[in-house]
Amino acid sequence: MNCLLRSVLLACAVVLLPAFVVRAVDGEFQPLFTGKDFSGWRFSLQKAGDPWPENWKVKDGVISLLGGMRPHLVTARAYSDFEVRFEWRALKDKFNGGFYIRCKPDAGNNQIRIDKGTEGAFLVGKINGAVGVPTLQKAIGEWNEWRVLVKADKVSLWCNGKLAWEGTGLTPERGHIGLQAEGAPLEFRNLQVRELK
Repeated sequence: MNCLLRSVLLACAVVLLPAFVVRAVDGEFQPLFTGKDFSGWRFSLQKAGDPWPENWKVKDGVISLLGGMRPHLVTARAYSDFEVRFEWRALKDKFNGGFYIRCKPDAGNNQIRIDKGTEGAFLVGKINGAVGVPTLQKAIGEWNEWRVLVKADKVSLWCNGKLAWEGTGLTPERGHIGLQAEGAPLEFRNLQVRELK
């Protein structure tokens, strides 16, 4: 192999290496929701043998929340640093709900609000820099695309492709991901997570 070809190959390897390392360390997006059932999830405050909650359904690849104040839907496992993306839509005006990050096993803390007029605000926890961003949301009945990046104590929220806010101060270092039932009908789909190392 001549010197010129060897130099070109070495340069290509150096250029390609960072992308490969990031992919290997940070992983790929994996589905959080099968589109068929609640595998990998559990209902808050529910015990083995409890009846299936009537307010949560799966239909046509969509998680359908019919209303009701409980239970919340929470991942069976906990996460540390992660990036999650999903779509949600409200079906009626004056909707109320939330998306939990690093929450307790039965939810209740670290909620990014999905409430009419305060979408994106942070509740039951403290993040410096988190604010409501209702102007970044779509009309009732349209799908909103949210992306949430959680790394160390930092959280970033994107709504429909736009950076909504970046905040700091999130605790604890590990917790569950969840969807809140707060009396309003909402739908969720395309939930995906990418764990960060």
